[in-house]
Amino acid sequence: MITALLGPTVRTTGRRLQGADAARVLGGLRLAVGVGSWLSPRGSTRTFGLAGTADPPGAGLALRLFGVRDAALAAGALAADPVVRRAALRTGVVVDATDAVATLLALRAGAPRAAGPMVGVGALLFCALGARALQQSTDSDATCP
Repeated sequence: MITALLGPTVRTTGRRLQGADAARVLGGLRLAVGVGSWLSPRGSTRTFGLAGTADPPGAGLALRLFGVRDAALAAGALAADPVVRRAALRTGVVVDATDAVATLLALRAGAPRAAGPMVGVGALLFCALGARALQQSTDSDATCP
């Protein structure tokens, strides 16, 4: 089942990530963030630098919704089908860029400063990794058996 999801192994050339490898790294990171957020919303609050903020009853729900979103994007980024993988990567880039903007808006509205590096910079890194995976996906997909 895992082999069907991940497809054939693609090796890196030198130190640069190939498209499928960048997609796998991003997919693994998204899966960890998504599952972690769903299983432990309170722990995710601390991880994302939001500890100490008001903890309304709906906060756990919002973090679980975020977690499912990231897990779904991870499944797409890890898909063996290159069309599905590219669609998920494109969607992820848009979502991550939007998350970075949302972080700026939240910081302006008084969110804890720790959220900037953990959420905003994290979203930009995911965005860059997704863009890199997209950039190289056509070449990598062409060389995969």
